[in-house]
Amino acid sequence: MIKEWGVPVDKQVGNLKSWTTNVAARSALSAMAFCYSNFDRFKKYLHSDQGWINFSAGIKTENNSVAQTIVFENGKARVKSGVADDVTIQLVFVDEDSLKEMASLPPNEIMNMVLKNRLITRGSMAYLQLFNLLISVLMKDKQIKQMRKQKMDLRGSASIEKAEDTFSPRPQKEFLKAIDVDPGVKYLTDDPYLSKYSIKDFPRLVGFINIHFNQKPAICTERASILTNWFKENGFENKNDHQPWRPELRQGYGYKHLMENRQPIIRKDDLIAGTTTTKEIGIPLYPDTHATLIWSELLTVSERALNPYDISPEEVWELNHRVFPFWLDRNVREWVRKQYKYPLCQQLDERFAVNFLWKTVALSHTIIDYPKLLRLGAAGIIEEIKAELLADKEADQQKKDTLQAMILCYEGIIAYARNLSRQALLEAQLETDPQRKAELERLSAICQRVPEHPCTTLDEAVNAIWIHWVAVHMESTNAGYSLGRMDQWLQPYFAADIEKMGSSDEIEAYIKHAIELIGCFYMRCTDHLPMTPDIGNYLFGGSSSDQAITLGGITPQGDDAVNDMTYIFLKVTELLAIRDPNVNARFNNSKNSVTYLKRLCEVNVNTAGTPSIHNDEMVMLSLAEFNYPPEHLRDWAATGCVEPTISGRHIGHTNCMMFNMVAALEMALFNGRHPLMHWDLGPKTGEPQDFANFEEFFHAFCTQLAFIGSLSCEYNNQLGEAHSVIRPTPMMSAMVDGCIKSGRDATKGGALYNSSGNACIGLADITDSMMAIKKLVYEDKRFTLKEVCNALENNFSGYELMRSLILKSVPLFGSGSQEAIDMANRITDFVHSHFGSQKNFRGGPYTTGFWSMSNHVAFGTLTGALPSGRLAGKPFTPGLTPEAHASKSLLENIKDVAKLNPANMNNNIAFNVKVVPSAHDSHEQVVNNLYSYAKAYCDLGGMQMQFNVVSSQTMRAAMANPDDYRDLLVRISGYNAYFVTLNRDLQMELIERAEYGL
Repeated sequence: MIKEWGVPVDKQVGNLKSWTTNVAARSALSAMAFCYSNFDRFKKYLHSDQGWINFSAGIKTENNSVAQTIVFENGKARVKSGVADDVTIQLVFVDEDSLKEMASLPPNEIMNMVLKNRLITRGSMAYLQLFNLLISVLMKDKQIKQMRKQKMDLRGSASIEKAEDTFSPRPQKEFLKAIDVDPGVKYLTDDPYLSKYSIKDFPRLVGFINIHFNQKPAICTERASILTNWFKENGFENKNDHQPWRPELRQGYGYKHLMENRQPIIRKDDLIAGTTTTKEIGIPLYPDTHATLIWSELLTVSERALNPYDISPEEVWELNHRVFPFWLDRNVREWVRKQYKYPLCQQLDERFAVNFLWKTVALSHTIIDYPKLLRLGAAGIIEEIKAELLADKEADQQKKDTLQAMILCYEGIIAYARNLSRQALLEAQLETDPQRKAELERLSAICQRVPEHPCTTLDEAVNAIWIHWVAVHMESTNAGYSLGRMDQWLQPYFAADIEKMGSSDEIEAYIKHAIELIGCFYMRCTDHLPMTPDIGNYLFGGSSSDQAITLGGITPQGDDAVNDMTYIFLKVTELLAIRDPNVNARFNNSKNSVTYLKRLCEVNVNTAGTPSIHNDEMVMLSLAEFNYPPEHLRDWAATGCVEPTISGRHIGHTNCMMFNMVAALEMALFNGRHPLMHWDLGPKTGEPQDFANFEEFFHAFCTQLAFIGSLSCEYNNQLGEAHSVIRPTPMMSAMVDGCIKSGRDATKGGALYNSSGNACIGLADITDSMMAIKKLVYEDKRFTLKEVCNALENNFSGYELMRSLILKSVPLFGSGSQEAIDMANRITDFVHSHFGSQKNFRGGPYTTGFWSMSNHVAFGTLTGALPSGRLAGKPFTPGLTPEAHASKSLLENIKDVAKLNPANMNNNIAFNVKVVPSAHDSHEQVVNNLYSYAKAYCDLGGMQMQFNVVSSQTMRAAMANPDDYRDLLVRISGYNAYFVTLNRDLQMELIERAEYGL
């Protein structure tokens, strides 16, 4: 090698590159410091209404070739060499090129560098977002130009996917008429399918749908501003008298103030009063959990390519100057960082490759006791709480304060409803259209009665639930709270209304009104979206709030639960075909009818992806280990995506974590090292050559999974503790059985039943990988495990023969191989046992599910090649769905999935099936064919099934012409999304799923 001055040329070039990058980094930071020290238009971003924001940011490369720190202090900024351990935040780049790239990226892409493992962040996430905002302030114009180019590039890349004949117009909806009637259907006996109604019969709903698809969502600061101002005036950790706040009581007072002072809005033309935000479609903010993650995007979020939000300059200033600074160290993530000194489990979560902990966002995914609200009203709930205070003479101050906090919350809800009543009456007085005037007067009367008092009519019940639903999202993040068994709970009010009517014309008009009312409720549920930073578009793309409604099944007494309202909800689901609410249907093989299951299939055909279908008996069998009383078990409903919870009695936080099981496989292959993160994270379980047989390797996998699984539970428990301090939930607690009697908040284990549920991702990928290792390494001895690892490190380049043998000769899950089924059951058994042995902060067990939202794509990008033959960066299969190439027969897929042991899957599964109707089949034949698949799956003991009734051809057309397909609904893995709102990787994953004919 040529040398100059005794130093190899390649090292000279490397040293020169490091030197120039270090100089460039210091120059850039110095320019930044100069701007923020000397110009008021920049300096104002460092100042809040409580003073200067002081912090430091260290920027370095992993090998320390670059290391510079910028310090912001009292309105000045300075740069110094090196990065000390006590800096507020560190941005560690894998190399100089990554650091250079960061300088030109828009803020939404900086966090995506974490997903690509090019950037490691350490320290406060909130301060990191503030630092990224300060960069954006200086570079906004350039960043916006880049984002607009990204948008154009996205359209351009989509057009590449367009083949010569990709356009396939979606068929018009057709409607079957029911022949038989379920025993529980009393009033829709002529045709429970309500086939004579189409969306054209409901102009009001058509108008709302047009708003839904045409109105750009906007960030709403109302909740965040009102609460932040109250806490500033009254204290957060301590009261104004310097005495510590009881967290529940603090939240109760703040919540009552919020509900009394938020705007009472009646949406134009609506039959339901109240809105989640002040916007037509709003993004409520929760700075006590995750809202500061949008801080860096405040100046650019309206321009991002996927799911942009509008925000006004005044709202940007409100958030940057008054709201976010208050919560910098008062959110649940930072509470854990400080309390537990940045534990390993938190460091792991913030790398995104192994898990994602939803408790950084919410303690949600539960169903509260709506029958109690309908039966007692808010005033009756207050009386119940007061009665407990009087009855428990030995109650300690903790219990008294907690119950008082519950009372304050329900007083706030009553005040909000009364404000709505006054607003409706005011608008009625100004209304010139007689029909709308009458509707507003009726709404005013309804809100004067409910939810304060018990409900007597369907209109009152629906409005009471909605007003309380708004109240739920004023207390806690709008992520996965679910509505439960609304057909069961509303049927008595529907029946009571009809019983008062005399003529058939009256009854017919009322049925149409009931459809329209439930349609308004569905569209009300679309008036808000979760706050998603751009990184969320990759982690769980296209997801809305996932407000699950559960239909059908059996009653708590064990009878057939399908009723008139079941079919009204299904009709509304079919007419609107929107992504949220997330409709789940229980089908009980022993009790529910063929008529009902065929209707579920027809709605799937007409919407392209909803509702999901749950085998009632298998879900209940999966929960048998908890020994719930039969009447409680039979009252289960789905939360969030697909997860079961015991309605009104259970804080299950069924989506507490998204867990990448494949990471454990990689760590077993590389002796505890995670290859993409370059992190010796796990225990040393052996080099590839150390494993004498398959059992030893499988044991290493289990050891690694137990290690990262325990870390995930540890962080979830710490976050659970943080919620009990930062944001307890007295309002919700009053509507969950056990909390009033015990006087404990739901965040502290006051509920009758407590648990935490995970989503374990990559089952098919691990099963197939294990089968490949077992067969080709230890049985056939075609390769050594070391050779397999070498192939993985090279992404099978140079190992094409090995990959070909894997893909062609290994029995895969979904292929009909009993050995592969046994392997999958062995894996799920271990995972269930491990998580079942853990306890959460509230003292309950962990449940185990196998579904993935869209994290099978996100985790796939963070994973190398696998022994299954999957290439690096490619998505895992969604949920526990078999690989597309496992079999050409859908029946083999169905049989294999149905043979999985439900006892190992007590947080449910997502089995995704993409089917395409034949152009030659009639609508009835298509429905009957889908019914045959669904019935066969349930007869075989399958647990859950969900369909995409849409072709890859149509999806490619949507990529090329997104404006023409804004309403194209697809099922991801447990939730629905609009195809055109998804990132390209997720779109391609949907397109590449196995496609079966009907």
